[in-house]
Formats: sequence, structure tokens, C-alpha cells
Amino acid sequence: MARFIILIAVFGIALILWHKISKTSGAERKKLIFWSITGSTIAILGLLAVTGHLNVITAAIAGAVALLPKLLQFAKYLPFISRLYTQQKQQQNGQQQTQTPPSRGKQAMSTDEAMEILALKPGYSKDDVIQAHRRMMQKMHPDRGGSDYLAAQINKAKNTLLS
Repeated sequence: MARFIILIAVFGIALILWHKISKTSGAERKKLIFWSITGSTIAILGLLAVTGHLNVITAAIAGAVALLPKLLQFAKYLPFISRLYTQQKQQQNGQQQTQTPPSRGKQAMSTDEAMEILALKPGYSKDDVIQAHRRMMQKMHPDRGGSDYLAAQINKAKNTLLS
């Protein structure tokens, strides 16, 4: 019965807030939405703390905080990796003109593409290319879970920039 009363109270508060938000406009609406979300979050966390269910959320937040540095480290490679996987999937689905190797494999790679693959900026040196190649190969080598295609693209980028 207590849960039903709490549910009705929450539903009533939500209706009052929705009515109040729909009547306001502009900056006042944004402020009201912000404080409604903040208040709701605090109320939910308080309820979870009182009922003893906050430990699950605390563990999830602690795990996310512990993994955040690793995720940020890998985030800079996402555009490169997604582009290479897209090209590989197109090749496998037969959407490109030749089946194997990909048509891009026979074409010369541009310097801009090679710099993007190795995550280099203009003004790089030979040592920068070698270090970037080593770093990418450690992450994308087929023996470490990468694919032959990715390793070939990384090697091709190195050769393009060093030639």
C-alpha cells in the first residue's frame, strides 16, 4: 500500500512539473527543466540509499571511473578504426568492384590518409612516423586481436610517409 501511495505522489509531482514547464518559455523553461532533473536525481539517490540499493549504483560508478582513463585513451582511435572496419565490411559484402584485395590496396595512399591512420600532425619527423607505427601495430596486430587488413593499412601508411 505504501508503494502505491508513493507511486501516486510521484505521478502527481510529475504532472505538476509537466504543467508548469509547458506554461513557461525560454530561459525560465531551461532552468526549470534543469532543477527538475537535478531534484529527481537527488530524490532517486536518496530513496535508493534509504532502501539499501545504492551499493549497486556505487559499484557501477566506481567501475566506470576506474575504466575512464582507458576509454579516453582509446577514444582517439575511433574514427580511424571505424573507417577501416567500414571499408573491410564493404569489401566482404561485395560492394566494391574487386573481391580481394580491396581496390584501395592497389591505389597509392595519400599522405593525408597516412597521417590520419597513424594519428600524426603536419610537421612530423621520421622518428614520429616510426613511433606512431609501432604504437598502432601493438594495438592492431593480428596476433593481438587486430586484423590483417588493419595491419596492412598501418604498414602502407608508414611506407607512404617514409618514402
